[in-house]
Amino acid sequence: MSDKLERTHLYEWHNQHGDVIPFAGWEMPVRYSDIREEHLAVREKVGIFDTTHMFRFFISGPDAEVFLQLLTTNNVSKLGVNDGHYSTCLNEQGGTHDDLMLYRIGEEEYIWVTNAVNGPKIFKHMQTHAKKYDVKIENRSREVVMIAVQGPKALSLLNKITSIDVNKFSRFTCNPVSIKGYNCYLCRTGYTGEDGGEILLLDSPYDETGKKRATKFWEMLLEEGAEFGVKPCGLGARDSTRLEAGFVLYGHELDEETSPIEARIPYAVKFKVEPHYIGYDVVKSHKKEGVPKTRIGLEMIDRGIPREGYPIFFNKSKIGETTSGGLSPILGKGIALAYVEPDIVKVDDVVIIDIRGRERKARVVMWPFYDSDKYGSTRKE
Repeated sequence: MSDKLERTHLYEWHNQHGDVIPFAGWEMPVRYSDIREEHLAVREKVGIFDTTHMFRFFISGPDAEVFLQLLTTNNVSKLGVNDGHYSTCLNEQGGTHDDLMLYRIGEEEYIWVTNAVNGPKIFKHMQTHAKKYDVKIENRSREVVMIAVQGPKALSLLNKITSIDVNKFSRFTCNPVSIKGYNCYLCRTGYTGEDGGEILLLDSPYDETGKKRATKFWEMLLEEGAEFGVKPCGLGARDSTRLEAGFVLYGHELDEETSPIEARIPYAVKFKVEPHYIGYDVVKSHKKEGVPKTRIGLEMIDRGIPREGYPIFFNKSKIGETTSGGLSPILGKGIALAYVEPDIVKVDDVVIIDIRGRERKARVVMWPFYDSDKYGSTRKE
């Protein structure tokens, strides 16, 4: 592979145990066994993911709150210390620079976690706008390892290896914890639809013997999680679980030409905020007056697996195209996310997807695609 590709601290372990591919400028594992097995481990037991390729910016200073409110669309002032929320960062036209997680770790300290593909762009964007504010921006992506623990048994595993009861940490929080002697932040978020958390390792990447702490930590998770059926999971399961959950992925459902209102993630956007963030007027217009396109979910009726860029027809007219698609291991059929013209179709309408020249029927549905009483963080069973 090209020497230009970046590698996480766990690269050697991934390369030894899994299939490594180029992804967003990194060499990352797509799978270790079968993607379906890894997917089902997350839905039924627990899976762990190396998410270190994402960028982690630590932002601090007297103007940190007002600076972050200028750049992000959720209400930063509502974040208490150790709280977090999902947000977006927009351009002047209301298109999306990136979606992100923002955590407040002190009165004037925050962590911004952003997508790997957009890290350099966002860092430059921050630096450009920081000139007028008393803030400090640190890119600690290379030193702070990040590992996601996801699934219905995730909290059981985390409780086993921490000195406190992690159940007391609600969703969308970020708390300092000690895990087997490692200084960490435990962020109660995730990208799979399941419960769990993302662990930020704050210690030096190397121990006194020169061994990478990330490798020791990763292997500890696998050993301690064996009783819960833990599996290491790659990009394949990360994408298939987020698709089943109906979550957007930058470069597919979000880009510089798509607003969060079009993407139907209104929980990331607030309007009673000061100062008005970049792109405010456009997204407010989308909210009040309507959008040029809107995101929908599709579940296959006919056989076939929808992929990105497939045309969608309704009453013999093209109304849009798919942005993400694949096989749902839970449903055993193809599912997709798509953008279509607004007010054309509704839930339960049947559309036609052109899958490589073959017309295949699909039903318009809402996400998540799985039964949320049986799967996901709100499961009842």
